[in-house]
Amino acid sequence: MDVNYKPHPSQLLFHTSEARFRVLACGRRWGKTISGANEFIKQIIEAGPEAVGFCVAPTFWHTQKQWKEFMRYCPQKIITNINRGEHKIELIGKREIWFRSADNPDSLRSEGIDIAWLDEYGQMKEAAWNEALRPALMDKKGKGIFTGTPKGRNWGFQLWTRGQDPEEIDYQSWAFPTEDNPYIDPLEIQDTFKGMTELAYRQEIMAEFLDDVGAVFRGVDKCISGELEEPIVYKHYYMGVDLAKHTDFTVICVLDETGHLVAFDRFSQLDWVFQQKRIVNLAQKYKAQTVIDSTGIGDPIYDQLQRSGIRVQGYKFTNASKKDLIENLSIQIENKEISYPDIPILINELKMFGYKVSPSGLIQYTAPENYHDDAVIALALAAWQTSRPKGFWMKGK
Repeated sequence: MDVNYKPHPSQLLFHTSEARFRVLACGRRWGKTISGANEFIKQIIEAGPEAVGFCVAPTFWHTQKQWKEFMRYCPQKIITNINRGEHKIELIGKREIWFRSADNPDSLRSEGIDIAWLDEYGQMKEAAWNEALRPALMDKKGKGIFTGTPKGRNWGFQLWTRGQDPEEIDYQSWAFPTEDNPYIDPLEIQDTFKGMTELAYRQEIMAEFLDDVGAVFRGVDKCISGELEEPIVYKHYYMGVDLAKHTDFTVICVLDETGHLVAFDRFSQLDWVFQQKRIVNLAQKYKAQTVIDSTGIGDPIYDQLQRSGIRVQGYKFTNASKKDLIENLSIQIENKEISYPDIPILINELKMFGYKVSPSGLIQYTAPENYHDDAVIALALAAWQTSRPKGFWMKGK
């Protein structure tokens, strides 16, 4: 069967393996989905007439990528029917291929399948494999193909680890960085690294399974320099404010245009009237552009600050927006684009601030339990402005 596919050396290791369950952990753009599609096509043909195969991805959107690559490489002459409504393709010999989302693991239960291909398996719930797909392979002794980028040390890591154990003869696994794809320009990888934190680079490009908890800011001590400063007329200043929640502190950080921390204030258990006055006074003193956490209780406070006459914008926190904010600060610290005096409260928060990888593979940035991150967030909100392009401040803000 002629297929327009020429695997590179790393892909060949995957394709020539005889393991029943093959697990790929790859950097972005390595070619994992292409490899998965071609191996799946090969396996469904070799499984014989009336074989049933499942192509599974974390979401329906991801299954469209599988469908696209399958149609790209499957010879048209062996396709007998395409049913887009049921997300099903039929091949000669009454072979059936179903494209399914893992959103609801129970929907993956089947009477019996010959081959399952799980793309971005690390983003799926463990139940999708262990409770739905794996049992469906039992009666036919079906095969499993797993392709994806590492997403923490979740069940996908445990599966990959089985492939590293010589005693697990049914399993084989590999971890390939992006650079193993000879068709990717190494300069592109280097340029990508400049815009990523080391954490993201190690996971997304180097294909490393990272610990569930780890440090976010590297080189904190190298950025300690100078002192707090009074405002200078010709300089521009940027202020970040993290408001107290429950037992937390309200923290204010002011950066100058060079990225140096010139003002730092931290307080708690003050009535809002006094907090507002303190924030407004510092913003007016430095004529600073201000960004404040406007999530939850911060929303009405943000509205009041706007009426006070200072230039202020709100920043709504979601897991995604917090990730953007923290990774921006992390890059600035790694590149020494920011500096701050030796303020123990701030330095300790930066050093303790970490991340967790959820079972679904999401990176969640947070302080350790029972510790504060108010200074980190205030500094990050100020640093966010120094990295924004001109025009970030809209008219009227």
